[in-house]
Amino acid sequence: MTTRRKPPGLSLLFMALALFGACAAKKASTPKPPSAKASEATLEHVESFYERLLAIRRPDLAAAYGFPPRDETFEPLTESDLATHIEDLNLMLADVDKAAPGSKADTLHARLSRELLQYGPTGAIRRDPFLWMDILQAALMAPLAGNQVGGCDETHKIEVRLRILPEALRGASVLMRNAPAPDSATFQQRVARFEFFLRSDLPARTDACKDGRRLAEFTEADTLAAASLLEFRRSLVPGE
Repeated sequence: MTTRRKPPGLSLLFMALALFGACAAKKASTPKPPSAKASEATLEHVESFYERLLAIRRPDLAAAYGFPPRDETFEPLTESDLATHIEDLNLMLADVDKAAPGSKADTLHARLSRELLQYGPTGAIRRDPFLWMDILQAALMAPLAGNQVGGCDETHKIEVRLRILPEALRGASVLMRNAPAPDSATFQQRVARFEFFLRSDLPARTDACKDGRRLAEFTEADTLAAASLLEFRRSLVPGE
């Protein structure tokens, strides 16, 4: 059986998922017989896995759904791993469809289906630069866990994510290479708001940290991230 790469840090949850539902037939070495209890567990495991997957891949959706903060490594979607992410969502959707009907199953089905629509050939992930800025802004805010400011630990976590941002924007440009150019004025306004967030709003949220080394590392990463945002703008609206 062909082995496909999973996002780092998710293997344990896939092992848990493999014990129940649709994934059992493919992944578990000793499948458990189906039962009502197993079906309930499948839904719980899908929900738990989906919350963690969104924290890693789609922090904007995690925030929109009010999921509790998770200390995960942000891994922005790229062209090379988008197919794997889509397959993961479809596996979860199959498990949800096999679970007993109810409000939780309906909610999970709706969320998974809406997200999958964003990954089609004309989906937002391939055409909407505003969505990408929403994803990245949510990723940078996630370490604050809903607080207005953070200490040195949070500052370091944000700094790590800032260093991911240039590569994330390059990956977004690749995914959107066939998209029509956005409206120049509207796009420029959104880029300006994101740049203000990077250069003014986000640094102000690290004021509680007094560690000079941490602050210097944050400033360096923030400067590189802001520069990459301008490159992103030029890649989508050449000549601006």
